[in-house]
Amino acid sequence: MKTRINDVELTDVEFCGEHLLVPMDNLKDKENGMVKVYRRYDTGKQTLDLVHTITVGSLPDMILPTSDCQTIVVAVEAEAYNNGTHFVDPEGAIGIINFQPLQGAESDFRYTRLDFKKYNTHWQDLVSRGARFVYRENNNSFSNDVEPEFITFSRDEKIAYVGLQENNAIAEVDIINEEILAIHPLGYKNWTQFKFDASDKDHAINMQSWPVMGMYLCDSIKRITVGEKSYLLTANEGDLKDYSAIPGAGGFNEASRVSSLNIADSSDIAKWASLNGFSGTLQNKQNLGRLQVSNLEGKVGDEYETLYAFGGRGMSIFDLTTHDIVYDTGSDVEEQIAKQHPMMFNADGKKNNDVVSSTMDSRSDNKGPEVEGLEAAQIGDTTVVFLGIERPGLIAVYTITDDVTNLKFESLWTGIPRTDATFSDLYNTRSISAVDPEDLRYISPVDSPNGKPLLLVTGTVSGTVSLLEIRGINSDGSRVLQHIDKPAFG
Repeated sequence: MKTRINDVELTDVEFCGEHLLVPMDNLKDKENGMVKVYRRYDTGKQTLDLVHTITVGSLPDMILPTSDCQTIVVAVEAEAYNNGTHFVDPEGAIGIINFQPLQGAESDFRYTRLDFKKYNTHWQDLVSRGARFVYRENNNSFSNDVEPEFITFSRDEKIAYVGLQENNAIAEVDIINEEILAIHPLGYKNWTQFKFDASDKDHAINMQSWPVMGMYLCDSIKRITVGEKSYLLTANEGDLKDYSAIPGAGGFNEASRVSSLNIADSSDIAKWASLNGFSGTLQNKQNLGRLQVSNLEGKVGDEYETLYAFGGRGMSIFDLTTHDIVYDTGSDVEEQIAKQHPMMFNADGKKNNDVVSSTMDSRSDNKGPEVEGLEAAQIGDTTVVFLGIERPGLIAVYTITDDVTNLKFESLWTGIPRTDATFSDLYNTRSISAVDPEDLRYISPVDSPNGKPLLLVTGTVSGTVSLLEIRGINSDGSRVLQHIDKPAFG
């Protein structure tokens, strides 16, 4: 059976109880994106019956239901667009759908939309602490610039934490009292303390420290509990606002290459270059010149005192009591790829006619591996973390025992079996999967169809859904994970 819905784009799929929940971007009427609620698929009648169509706002990007299916939280991302006559940057919002108590999704609902207008008068404080107000042209407000994207719940499901990716912050939302409590800036990563490859024109893997601050700009987020204390995991993909193709936005694009910027002679950048042998050559293409950075932050007059790059190229852990960062993977993601899959190092996976290895290093200048997806599973006393790496398609596995500042790298898996073939050839032979593994879901042995722990992976670029069997875990969760092996089902 096929259900065709015209003029929409499905942005997420969730299942709760007896119902399927699907947010949709309304391509014909952008302000009126919706969440559709369906009954579980009836195998006898072969029907997917619609229960509710709930209008929630412009571009609902993610939804998350509470475990009792009584409440659905919606991240209304509200990306900018042109409505046919002028440029529009809608207000970002958090939506809360409540069904009648003890009656569930079949009952009447109440929808509450929470905006960010109260922060329009003190966004300067947020920016000073490491948040971002990106598009300020056309008299734009901070509440319109905010773009809610990913959601995770507190342990008691009374609080929702919502990622504001391009704004480099996390919103804290009281689900019960329906109020945005705070915006927590994420701050910056100092790349002089770590290493990364900054050039796509050096024809090599060149990991080293650079005088750059990284904006985390996280995509997926996940709350975990270790020793009765809650932490927030962030997959620091990086993103930016480029409105150059949207009529009415004045060609706005916040990204520039370092080679095009005027770096102040008195800056810490210039001092670092002098101390590290890069005087006069720092902005060459084989060094830092090709790196894409923000042309908004770090600028004083016509010169740049600090460089801010997009993304953290890894994962961070934040204390949910203090909202301070307690751990970052640093250089480890890029280093592990360089060691285990060098021909996929910062490679692209978007063009079918490219030989996989020919794209190696092509994303080093632009957010690198792009750690995007994130899942965490509690297996015995161990928290297992799965990181979906977009470029071109890998999954890194880490474990946490009793100390969130001491993660152990376990393994690195890829669904791309060869690097000497084109992506198209691999698709044609049906031997490729999980290119851009954006959504990862752990399935415990108790819930698994074959009694084994599985990882469900959607490949956004490959258009695949994969079931991967996780080796090294007994059905009772008694063994520590060792590695992800081949797909569980052929």
